[in-house]
Amino acid sequence: MVTAVIMAGGKGTRMGFKGEKPLISVRGKPMIRHVCEALGSSREVDDLVVATSKNTPLTTDFARKSGMKVIETPGEGYVNDLRFLIGELSTYDPKTNNQDDILVTITADLPLITGEILDEVITEYRNCGKPAMCVAVPLEFFRQYNLKPHIVMGDMVPSGLNILRRNNTQQDEEVLELRKFELALNINSPEDLISLEKYFEFKSFKQAIN
Repeated sequence: MVTAVIMAGGKGTRMGFKGEKPLISVRGKPMIRHVCEALGSSREVDDLVVATSKNTPLTTDFARKSGMKVIETPGEGYVNDLRFLIGELSTYDPKTNNQDDILVTITADLPLITGEILDEVITEYRNCGKPAMCVAVPLEFFRQYNLKPHIVMGDMVPSGLNILRRNNTQQDEEVLELRKFELALNINSPEDLISLEKYFEFKSFKQAIN
């Protein structure tokens, strides 16, 4: 079983505004809605949970009113919230709880993600032979397209999309390198929103001339 968790409990302080980042409007829809729709269109994902916190009460309300399953985490950072979340998932649905189940975590600020990309990543994960996978974009890709990375690990930029088993132990990790705008445009700052709008403009231009 594959459970997808949208991580939507961060403060989003780098955005520089008082609202909640998952609810930023992108093309007329809250950013988290784009991620939900991509997960809903995935052939591989069986279940969806939204992880919120005290930092994102409006996102909690939005998710619940939209019929989504919600787990409220302490809001103490991605790693701590993930540990809490895995523990909560053990009691969230005991009938389907299996420590070998696959857990896909994705941040709420990847509005360009698609079901096709998610299926590609999950297929690569199943074939890699390791219990965990981090999906990253090469730093060179960011430099080529004048995008600003917010976290750099060597020559890679984590995308915010990860896969692991639900057993809450340290796991040997595969790094999957993908050169995709859909993974590079992780919205963390006003500059990222500008880059996102430029992406849409360029995509519309390409469609118009083809």
